[in-house]
Amino acid sequence: MDIYQNEIEIEQALKPKLYYYPETDKPTAIFDFEELENQEAMLVLCVRQDLDCEHRLNHTCYVWKGYSFDPESHPENSSLTDQQFVSKYIENYWGSQVPHSAVKVVHEDADDTSDDFNFFFGLD
Repeated sequence: MDIYQNEIEIEQALKPKLYYYPETDKPTAIFDFEELENQEAMLVLCVRQDLDCEHRLNHTCYVWKGYSFDPESHPENSSLTDQQFVSKYIENYWGSQVPHSAVKVVHEDADDTSDDFNFFFGLD
């Protein structure tokens, strides 16, 4: 039973989390390609390193912005830049377990997302 519990804990720790701007502490672990249809969104996908998976060779934070994303439409957060929000997402997901400098930040092009990013949305 301990082996099973250990496997569940590892699976939970490795689970990618998707953050929706401007929320910094309410990620979701259940998402799919339809999230990318909201052109007014900024999405941040945090993925822990797992050397057994070709799409997880690094601790990675993917940043995707829809064409119509406008941070000014969220005046309550106007004091923070996009980069400051990304830092908050990194802190929320990795905490002190991984130094921020060890997290690779990848800015995805809304027109041409990477294969690694697409993998997590079921688009591979």
